[in-house]
Amino acid sequence: MKRLAFLLALTPFSVQAAPDPCASPPSLAEPWTSWTQSGKATAGATGSTAPRLILGKPVTAMLRPGAQVQFVVRPGKVIPKSYAGLFTLAVKDAARIGIALSEGAWVDVATGTTALTSTAHDHGPACSGIRKIVWFDLPPGLHTIQITGAPKPSIRIMAADARANQPQPR
Repeated sequence: MKRLAFLLALTPFSVQAAPDPCASPPSLAEPWTSWTQSGKATAGATGSTAPRLILGKPVTAMLRPGAQVQFVVRPGKVIPKSYAGLFTLAVKDAARIGIALSEGAWVDVATGTTALTSTAHDHGPACSGIRKIVWFDLPPGLHTIQITGAPKPSIRIMAADARANQPQPR
């Protein structure tokens, strides 16, 4: 036993922490380049009190206890003791719009009182702070974005047009 302790004492070794892969996160590609900008909002409890999101402008939003929110359409998922809120988004031309969130939560989009079906679901790029992206093909007009099932009272949210800053065909 003494010999083993002696050998271990003579063995050089160092313990190094693994490098943090997110210490220098890469720049985000379009349409998410503005994700790190700052803005603040308080989610609405009703459709008429919902703040307007602007395409390409993220906000850190304070949500409400889910039981306090009067949803425009029946939420796709309800989780007891979670947070929720409403936002609006105006779209001038038909577009594929992504709703990015910093936390796991459910996203519904409605036009009037009609729920729209999502077209795709993604994760954000590694180390970006974008936890999920839900895509919708939206017609022109005013839409309501419903967030439900959020585990925390604060969430970062951004709506982006898939064609943002992309070359347009001539």
